[in-house]
Amino acid sequence: MVEPADAKEMIDAAIERAEDERSASETAKRAQERLFRDRVALMVGIGAVALAIVHMAAAGAARESLLRGIEASDTFTYMQAKIVRETVAQAAAQSTALAPGDRATWVDEAKRLRTDDVAGHGIKQLQATGTAERRASQRAAAASEGYEVGETALQMAIVLLSIALVARSWAIVGGAVVLAGLGTAAAAATALGIGFL
Repeated sequence: MVEPADAKEMIDAAIERAEDERSASETAKRAQERLFRDRVALMVGIGAVALAIVHMAAAGAARESLLRGIEASDTFTYMQAKIVRETVAQAAAQSTALAPGDRATWVDEAKRLRTDDVAGHGIKQLQATGTAERRASQRAAAASEGYEVGETALQMAIVLLSIALVARSWAIVGGAVVLAGLGTAAAAATALGIGFL
């Protein structure tokens, strides 16, 4: 038969063992939670850096599109002004009220406006330059859109990682990693010129 004092010692020892096991279990659980939080926080930081880089690229492409569009517009405006001057010179050259020498001067002026020059201000040169600027503007606009797709995916990934922290869900982390990968791939493809004009 067990003495009451021995029984008390056995019960105390069992309680102590149970508390030790529970403490070890809780410590392991806390360590796992801490590891999860640390990894997700690191992913959020990496995602934020990637987002900042992609955002800078998107802003740069949008700015380039705008500037190239303005340059194309200015070039075409200058070309149209030269065409108007050429038309006036041609009309003046056909005037019967002018002396033959004056008509020749107007014909020469019309030819000069159309002819290519070293500065690139001939009408055909201006048209080619304006067309090239317009294409560059369109390429930059398409690149800006490609970067924005990457930006959006990275933003969504960061939000999902924040939700994963609260939900303590590796599944949500997995979804966020997939989105971040897609966003990064879209930005990289855009940077390499894949997928736009």
